[in-house]
Amino acid sequence: YVGGVLISSTGFWTTSEDGKTLTSVTSVTESNNYIHYNTATNTLTLHNATIKKSVSMDNSTLIAGAAIGVHNQRGAAELTITLEGTNTIAEVGEGIYVLASSTGGATLTITGDGSLDASASQTGIWVQSNSGNATLTIRNAKVEATGTSRGVNVQSHASSTASLTVDGGSLTASGSPGILYDSIGSGTVPNTTALTISKSAIVDAREGGIGAGLLQDLKEVSPADDSVGIVFDGDEGTVYGSVTLQEDLTIGEGESLKLDSGASLNTGEYTLKVDGGTLTGDVTGTVIYKVTGVSLNKTSTELTVGQSETLTATITPDNATNKNVTWS
Repeated sequence: YVGGVLISSTGFWTTSEDGKTLTSVTSVTESNNYIHYNTATNTLTLHNATIKKSVSMDNSTLIAGAAIGVHNQRGAAELTITLEGTNTIAEVGEGIYVLASSTGGATLTITGDGSLDASASQTGIWVQSNSGNATLTIRNAKVEATGTSRGVNVQSHASSTASLTVDGGSLTASGSPGILYDSIGSGTVPNTTALTISKSAIVDAREGGIGAGLLQDLKEVSPADDSVGIVFDGDEGTVYGSVTLQEDLTIGEGESLKLDSGASLNTGEYTLKVDGGTLTGDVTGTVIYKVTGVSLNKTSTELTVGQSETLTATITPDNATNKNVTWS
């Protein structure tokens, strides 16, 4: 299902500007906002598409409420989404929901050189297998997933594996938590939880953090030993391996970024801004430490006519990139 429409054959559908209507068409142009589904490869292409309509709650399927939903009642549920241009999902219960409710695993792969902003009242992206493994892979794309419940939920059987791989590109997840690994029914930690990052990818869960199991007792999920990228688990960011930035990055007030043992960070053609946060470790390239405060050595003084006073300004932090002061 896409935008409330059951997609059962290969073809094109244009999406309306308000995201509420899908219209079946025989062909499209680059200027169109559209989706394309290929049944042979089980690939859904989003081309500057906006989707703000979900599977009807009157529908008997378990994926009711999802903007993009895949449900296999008797086997594995799989979908590949290719992103072209800028794509948006909003005003729905679940953004993307891939569900294998009986047997088999659940797999979602998001790829391409485009972007996707998936926001929902419950879960931005949800991959669920009731009897096997659950796998979410993001490859080179820029993906944002936001939910008032969970940004991303990877849910497997208790004896199986829940895995998230970001192979280039980025994943920004916001929710409570931002990224959740759990097992069906009990909500406990799956037998295996896997987080793998490569090609200098960024996993940003500053809004909600990353955890596994029960919401009231979340367990830590650590990246694989050979990971290459940056992971923000809440306000704490860590660089793993030899990383080159693929986009500008800002470390804000109360946030930190540290280099793991043996790790390196090169900003390349991008910029790392430290705006009130903390950076631990040497970085190669363009690092801007923004001024967070200016103070004087005196708060008050009394002078008579003819007397003078010299005031000295102190810039915070000490390593601010620009320490020039203009007096007035």
